[in-house]
Amino acid sequence: MQMEYALKNTHVKGSEISDFLEEKTAKLDKFLGGKIHARWNITFEQEEHEAHLHVTGSNLDMVGKARDHNLLSAIEAAVEKVERQLSKYKQVVQDHHK
Repeated sequence: MQMEYALKNTHVKGSEISDFLEEKTAKLDKFLGGKIHARWNITFEQEEHEAHLHVTGSNLDMVGKARDHNLLSAIEAAVEKVERQLSKYKQVVQDHHK
């Protein structure tokens, strides 16, 4: 799995958040076996953090976006949204191969 991240107008340094992002993004690895590319865009606007996760792979394009006052909560919510999308996608793919 490849991962990139970009921070905009945040009070957090990239070195502080990169380990947390890698840990949360690694949860998505179980769905497709590491054949995905994840791109994070994290911004701070209007007193809220916004975490935007864009996951691409072979025949795959998923997006999860979440806003929260707490940066870590926004990241976790975005990962949960993409996890739900990937689990549904995996079920559809498996159902067609029976």
